[in-house]
Amino acid sequence: MRIHPYFRVLPRVRLYVAKPMRAGCLARTSLILAFILLGVARLLHGQVDAVLHITGRDVEMRVANPTQKPLKVSITLFTDSTLTDSIPCRISPQAFTLAAGASQVVRLRLRAPLSATASPRLATLFMPVEDKSRAAMRITLATRLLTRVRAGP
Repeated sequence: MRIHPYFRVLPRVRLYVAKPMRAGCLARTSLILAFILLGVARLLHGQVDAVLHITGRDVEMRVANPTQKPLKVSITLFTDSTLTDSIPCRISPQAFTLAAGASQVVRLRLRAPLSATASPRLATLFMPVEDKSRAAMRITLATRLLTRVRAGP
């Protein structure tokens, strides 16, 4: 591999790579990026049930925060996994801040019982609590977990 001058650092010092990236280098870079994304997702990961079983019109679930930082949580019930139409229901509490290592019981009450053919999804959005004491540009990564809702006994 030869190195050619490209970037101007001093009056005449420039560097660039003469060979194109190989497939192994691209795969290695992709793997490193995947590990970084998994690490960030793990930091913002909250814990909810995978399937929520509704009997009648009432249900309760536990939302937990296994991370070391507080998270803002908001919960919405949608008609399907497209997350376009929400189902009118009472969610108590619908939005709250969860401290590090804490958990919260959330109760849902539907206006009418769900049919057996319905496939609603409960979307739980986890966002980090921002420190607004300093003016700075920030990138906020939110995690939305979808929970399947099943009606029946």
